[in-house]
Amino acid sequence: MIPILIAALTALATPASMMDQVHTVRIETSSGTIELSTALAISPNHAIALCIFSPENPVTVETSSGILFPDSLIVSPDLGMVIMVFKEDVFSSYQIPSNIVPDIGENLTIIGHGLSGILAVDGRAREKYPDGSFLLTSDLRDGLMGAAVFNENDEYVGIITGMIRPDRQFNESDDRDYLVLYPSQIWYMWAKLVVLSEEYTEYSFGVTALSNISLTFSRPSGIHILSVSTGSRAWEAGLRPGDLITHINGTPVYHPETLRGLLILSDNTLQATVLRNTFERNIPIPPFKQD
Repeated sequence: MIPILIAALTALATPASMMDQVHTVRIETSSGTIELSTALAISPNHAIALCIFSPENPVTVETSSGILFPDSLIVSPDLGMVIMVFKEDVFSSYQIPSNIVPDIGENLTIIGHGLSGILAVDGRAREKYPDGSFLLTSDLRDGLMGAAVFNENDEYVGIITGMIRPDRQFNESDDRDYLVLYPSQIWYMWAKLVVLSEEYTEYSFGVTALSNISLTFSRPSGIHILSVSTGSRAWEAGLRPGDLITHINGTPVYHPETLRGLLILSDNTLQATVLRNTFERNIPIPPFKQD
């Protein structure tokens, strides 16, 4: 059932203008003022955005059908993101997040929403940080916080989570500003599970884990295994407390939800790169579908 759902969603996401996939989020503050942010449609009835508001703030999304209230909000406190859920299909153009990341030096398009409406600026991927985020060069504009970022193939690659304006007093030759890109590679699997809206509580892997974000290149970031239940699937696969899973099938992983989602949605055995103490090893992990 799951592969059919994914195929159907992918087929429906026909290429369209990037602008059509990006929508304005209106947040009413306690003082009665309206703040604006940006959401990207990731299915006909889901949109993802930075969670920059509290539960008591009324939130609406501007769509082709008008300004609509989400029927529910699914928040990931660890990721600092929210998925807005609508009971009816409200987005005609959307893009499912994936693990695509930009290449260093690649030109990017950054789309947000300011007071005057839609806003698009050019950017370039400059550097990748140890925690998986990217530093982009771009001219700063109001409305880029939470903006959607697309690569040269019009593929969605992530969301803007920060802005940096260097002090020109100490670096006069640097005429560019910087944006922090939180790539979808980090959270795409969480978003896919939400879009599929399936209950997966019956699946048990047997670990307690959390994100372990390194601020230096001396130790990689990854999924830190805190505990493993004896006799569980994780134990039988060879995972142990203290292990740091840095890659799955060669792709960097940063969040436990990524591992969980891959185990649920994958057809084939996953190859986990695991750092144990100071030694790196590969551990095959069979997905739930092989049961």
